[in-house]
Amino acid sequence: MFDVIYWWEEAMKLSAEAQTIEDPDLRQELLELADVCREVAADLEQRACSG
Repeated sequence: MFDVIYWWEEAMKLSAEAQTIEDPDLRQELLELADVCREVAADLEQRACSG
């Protein structure tokens, strides 16, 4: 479960950092990366529960 926690934390960090960025393109990129991290975490979590 450490992997899941890591990816959730990375998503939160990226989302928080995006809120401090003034450049809209960079902000959007960080938010998209945060979404990818959330997807990875959710996928790992789902696999762990079903396996």
